[in-house]
Parts: sequence; C-alpha cells; structure tokens
Amino acid sequence: MKKLFIFMAAVTIGSYTFSYSAKDIVGEKNYEILKKEGKIQVNRFNDESNTLELVPDTEVSKIVFGGWKNLNLTAMSGENLYLLPKNGTSIEDVSVILRAVSKLEGTEYYSNRRKRTEILYKNAYCIKDASDRTKVPDMTEGNADGQVQYCMLDDHSLGKTNYRISYAQREKEVAAEFTNVSPVSYGPIKTVSSGNLVIGAVFIDCGDEYLVYMAQKADFFSLGFLEEKIKKSLLSRLDAIYGCFMKQVGGEK
Repeated sequence: MKKLFIFMAAVTIGSYTFSYSAKDIVGEKNYEILKKEGKIQVNRFNDESNTLELVPDTEVSKIVFGGWKNLNLTAMSGENLYLLPKNGTSIEDVSVILRAVSKLEGTEYYSNRRKRTEILYKNAYCIKDASDRTKVPDMTEGNADGQVQYCMLDDHSLGKTNYRISYAQREKEVAAEFTNVSPVSYGPIKTVSSGNLVIGAVFIDCGDEYLVYMAQKADFFSLGFLEEKIKKSLLSRLDAIYGCFMKQVGGEK
C-alpha cells in the first residue's frame, strides 16, 4: 500500500501544470481596479529615473522589459495594464495574433486633437529587412520565441516607419517588442530618431483571463508647441494597438 501511495503521488506531481494568477501578479487593490475600470495607466514625462512600475513579475515580462531601465529614453513613458477575457483562445492563438502584423491595417484610434475616431494605420505589413520595404508574409508559424521580423506601419500622424519586432514565448505567456529602425516624423518634421521609440506588449494566461501589459518609451526632439501633440499622439497608440489585439482575441482571428 505504501508503494502504491508513492506512485500515485508521483503521477499527481508529474501532471501538475503551473498557472499564473492576475490578482497575485498585480495585487488585490490593482486587481479590483482592473475588474472595475478595465485599465490602469501610468504616464511619465522627462523622467530621468527610467522607472516602470507596472511590469508584471513573470519570466517573459522580465525578458522583454528587464533591459528597458538601461534605455536612455526619458522624454516620455507610458504603461497600461488590462484584463481581457480569454474567450476560448490559447497562448498559441495570441502568439499568432501578435505576429500577424497585417491585421493592424485599418486599426482605429480616437484623435484627441480632432475629437473623432480615425484610421491609425492606413497600411501595415511585414517587410524584407530594416531598410527594404519589399512586402513579405507575416511570420506566424510555430512557436514565437526568439523570432524576429520587420514591418512597415503607415501611421496617420507619424507617417511610414519601419520597425524591428522581436518575440518571446513560454507556456503561459507571449510578448512582442517593437523598435523603430527608421526615423518617425510628425508631418514634415523628423521627431524620433531610429531606435528611440520602443513599444512592448505581453499577454499572460491567468486561467479565465489574460493579464495584458503594454508599455512605450520614447525620446524625441523638443519642438515647443508640437511637444504636447506628439506626446498625445504616441500615447494614444497603446490603447489603439491593444484594441486591435482585443478584437482578435475576442474571435476575429
């Protein structure tokens, strides 16, 4: 009987599946805010501390965002936390969604300046490399971990910009990090040099829901009266990109 008990215990341990809890990750207070409000947001400007205060304490989050404290991008940072129902999707599904860059085409956003909803990305597709805008298919096959692809996003306000996208994936989480590899322009003015804009997103499987963390850091030329417009324009993109991902996780794959 003793031997049988030991064998059964070993089977139980062997079948154990690790899982995250959104409440444990963000704390009970923030979890209740997320359940009620749907989002927690922190923005900083001209912050030399390079602080990110909402980064989840998970393996993939550390891989993607752990090095951001060494980025000398202090003009602006934005952090958003969301809770998203899983709606029957898996991390593998989210992995495909994060890599399907062409799905960003037609993404809408609310323009604070014009006080109306507009198209954020008129065109969005993967390209051959950092400097060659030859269109190539989205790379969505297999596990995303360690994959890199390049894309061109034709932004309503910021023009055509090339990005390098790197991915990290584990059993319960997947993330993407966008870094601009060409300058970003606001109208005719180049405002952000190559490498001075980074956007990251991580989806964490927490049972019946995903905890989603998105962040953005940027350094840009101080342009007086245009500075506030650039800040608002950049920050509005986190919600817009999340909204695109949210629709797909909701079933529009």
